[in-house]
Amino acid sequence: MKRKAPVLLIPLLILLFAIAACGAGEEADPLTLTPVAITYMTFNQATEAQTEELVIERFQEKYPNIQVTRTQYSQSPQSYLLGSAASPDVMFLWTGYLLDAAVRQNLLGNLSDVWQENGFNDSISQPIQEMSYYQGAPYFVPGGHGWSGIYYNREIFQRYGLTPPMTWQEFITICELLWSSGETPLSIAGSNPFVGSLWFDYLDLRLNGPDFHQRLLNGEEAYTDPKVAAVFETMRDLIDRGFFVENPVSMDDLSSVLSIVRGDASDPIERRKAVMTLASNFALSDVPAVFQDELDFFPFPVMDPEVPVGEVGITFGFVVPASAPNPLQANAFAGFMGSAENSQLLTRQTSSQLTWVPVFKDFDRSLFSDRIRQAEEVVSQADTFGPPMFLSLPDSMGNELGQVFNQLLAARGEVPDWQLRLEDARQDAIRNGEYPEP
Repeated sequence: MKRKAPVLLIPLLILLFAIAACGAGEEADPLTLTPVAITYMTFNQATEAQTEELVIERFQEKYPNIQVTRTQYSQSPQSYLLGSAASPDVMFLWTGYLLDAAVRQNLLGNLSDVWQENGFNDSISQPIQEMSYYQGAPYFVPGGHGWSGIYYNREIFQRYGLTPPMTWQEFITICELLWSSGETPLSIAGSNPFVGSLWFDYLDLRLNGPDFHQRLLNGEEAYTDPKVAAVFETMRDLIDRGFFVENPVSMDDLSSVLSIVRGDASDPIERRKAVMTLASNFALSDVPAVFQDELDFFPFPVMDPEVPVGEVGITFGFVVPASAPNPLQANAFAGFMGSAENSQLLTRQTSSQLTWVPVFKDFDRSLFSDRIRQAEEVVSQADTFGPPMFLSLPDSMGNELGQVFNQLLAARGEVPDWQLRLEDARQDAIRNGEYPEP
């Protein structure tokens, strides 16, 4: 051991010399001592790329010795976290099963220092904080969140003298009126279980409440429960009454939204037309701007006034893998990306195109569009807010849910059969250790 001691002292001596070089009374910032290149793994979408590059430029102005390379995901996030692909320093991620499982498996770095240095505990809204913490420590820096709602065509509603419904009975009455007037009330992204299964999310939340819904997502409730049967029966009733477009299994999320557009009458982008669709706000990002003003949304109607209201939306942000090559610099970058200052800067840059809600309690909301303001109000008034079911389940369960939903939309099978299939998948997931232990 004595022979190794001088070697171990070398990094310390280098650090001491560097501090001395800064001059007496000055404190050296370890982030500025040595040039370092870090990798930020994200998605290469045009709008996000432009805004993220703006923040990266500002970060490098503050820390000239840290070079940030923005890299597109080429494999699943799990591949980078589990070591089958080279680990980046910072990753763009979202809340749900993937994040929770990564934290439980010790694959992410503890970001307590980042949260403390940036004052996130005081500035970030409580529901978003809860998503970021695990066993008393944060492992996630939230950047913003989306929302879900029933989007509708304003002109069609005005034509029939309709206003957004508050209750389920009002919603059904609107569907009946539209159907009897020759309109198709609803479209659905039947080929995309991520979006289509929002119907399961909301029907379960509104019928059975957020507590039951969360226990179901955690694998703590059986899919053979009569409460789950009620969800499927309600959905099948809507289908049997002809409220959805024909052959919804072949409709993707963009087609589902474009089906409620009417400004394309001379050359329809989507020929199957409807008036309303349940969708994530991100499903609208590819809708041409010329059609955006035709559309508005309302929250999923209340089915039982005694049941607490839960809302669903994707919360995205930044994590530092436990295997990050440069954790000190990675932490600084993750905190910088998630800071209120940069969030407000990006809002100023993109307010006309903003597709997410900032997470900070104190924020210049005059920068918000009417849609962002409406979305924030819907989420803030909810009793609970969380990620969609499809992001909250183990992969095996998500795959089975997608197949069951496909059969439901295609009118193949019966409710008990679908329940048994999902219950079998849940039991398999429990045996395989895919669910957290209670």
